[in-house]
Amino acid sequence: MVSTARWAQALVGAGYGFASGVPCSSLGALQKFFQSSDDVEYVAATNEGQAVATVAGAVMAGRRSVVLMQNSGLGNAVNPLTSLVEPFGLPMLLITSWRGKPGMKDEPQHERMGQATHALLDAMDIPWVDLSAEEDTALSQLSDVLARIEAERRCVAIVVADKTFDKIANAEKPVVGRSRGRFEDLSTGGDLLRRIDVLRHVAAEDPGIVRLCTTGKTGRELFATDDAESNLYVVGSMGLASSLGLGMALSTPAAVMVIDGDGAALMHMGALAGIGTYGPRHLIHLVLDNGAYDSTGGQATISLNAPFAEIAAACGYAAGFRVDDLAGLDRALAAPREGPVLIHMPIRPGSMDDLPRPDKTPMQVLARLRAKFGFQEI
Repeated sequence: MVSTARWAQALVGAGYGFASGVPCSSLGALQKFFQSSDDVEYVAATNEGQAVATVAGAVMAGRRSVVLMQNSGLGNAVNPLTSLVEPFGLPMLLITSWRGKPGMKDEPQHERMGQATHALLDAMDIPWVDLSAEEDTALSQLSDVLARIEAERRCVAIVVADKTFDKIANAEKPVVGRSRGRFEDLSTGGDLLRRIDVLRHVAAEDPGIVRLCTTGKTGRELFATDDAESNLYVVGSMGLASSLGLGMALSTPAAVMVIDGDGAALMHMGALAGIGTYGPRHLIHLVLDNGAYDSTGGQATISLNAPFAEIAAACGYAAGFRVDDLAGLDRALAAPREGPVLIHMPIRPGSMDDLPRPDKTPMQVLARLRAKFGFQEI
């Protein structure tokens, strides 16, 4: 059996001070170590995809980071691992349990994924190693994996069978309860704006703010109107721009604005609770709501039944605003705040004609963002 404290301290000693994950009994001791350590900032995610995206944001801003999950949750993480972590070339450590390991008694729901775990990692081209239950070997494996992550600039996985780590009695740091934030309706009832008009207005604001734009036509329109060094176009991982923004905002003093869409925000509503719990005051979450999946043909969303600003305020955002014109948007952006803010802005459906796509690769976009804000490449 491996000493949780010794193995985890080796990881922290290598500079891994940021972690996010979803609980698994096989990794419970390891997660308890992270959640109790003063040397690790741990974000409890509501699903595995959000954990990957949160860690991705921290890595983009220069922090060595680890994501933890049960192998059953690898299915939830496939999208961000392949369409976010890989295109942006993000080096990170993935620790996954091995529930349903062939030959070990386990619950029936783990049997199929237990057989498929390594094949799934192979299909995603994620190198992996099965962690030894012999302590010195496990420490050597950790050292080798961390060296490979840095040398190859990629995600590498460590697969952990049940009962590999010993139990620890560390007291976890309590989750801080957040007061319900205020909600203000600043809308006027006038004609709704086009998305491009809002993006032009936002792009003309302070160039010292990271503008992290959700996938699809929102990012493409921001590129078309102002392809600035402050922009980060999230080309995949729909719905996870807000979690990416959380990880980044926790890792830099620079203001971070997540420009989201209603369909994307609906896809990962649990992220609102995470941002409300952990989000810093310099995180701004702007949800542009056209009631449609504009990038895939204009199919209707269910955003009419999702009062995003009120939900965010109830989840612990310092404030939630509903606006429908630029004056209201400016008032919301200028309002004093003690935590993250969500601005819900209904807009007209539709997009620019002949809409271009970014002419730079995700890695090139990230490189110039890092240079602009001084993010260290790990």
